[in-house]
Amino acid sequence: NLIAYLDDVGNSPSTSLTEAELEKYKADLQLHIEQNKNYHASKLEMFRSVITSGQNAIRSSLLMNGGASVALLAFIGHLAKIKPESVVVFSNALFPFVLGVLAMTITSGFTYLSQWLYDSESVKSQKWGFYINIVCIGLGLLSYAAFVWGMYRAFCAFTSFV
Repeated sequence: NLIAYLDDVGNSPSTSLTEAELEKYKADLQLHIEQNKNYHASKLEMFRSVITSGQNAIRSSLLMNGGASVALLAFIGHLAKIKPESVVVFSNALFPFVLGVLAMTITSGFTYLSQWLYDSESVKSQKWGFYINIVCIGLGLLSYAAFVWGMYRAFCAFTSFV
């Protein structure tokens, strides 16, 4: 079989290229290389953009919920001196904001973990990284929902405060 194959190769038409065809082939290869470089550079920039956007979302949610928690705590501290019976109403409004801070703190740690798992060579680890990333997105949405819930409870507390 090997001898028959070598005979077929020896009898096959010559594939020698002219100088112009060889230059065109080299140019096509160079074009393909440059297109791949551009594609990978574009994907890298998109990845950086996603990471930056995620970090900004974590910071903004942490700032919203943390700021609301601190402001409400300061108000409750002042209210405890003036009208202590109203503290319970406002402390109930504090819970969603604290929950939002906790959700974003967990998200921050899980983001690191998901990126570490994505970087692994193991397909199983990469799948776990994807699942943890989904959990991070869910916790981020929970944090925003907790902020809205906290605003509503604070609004209700302020409207009932006389």
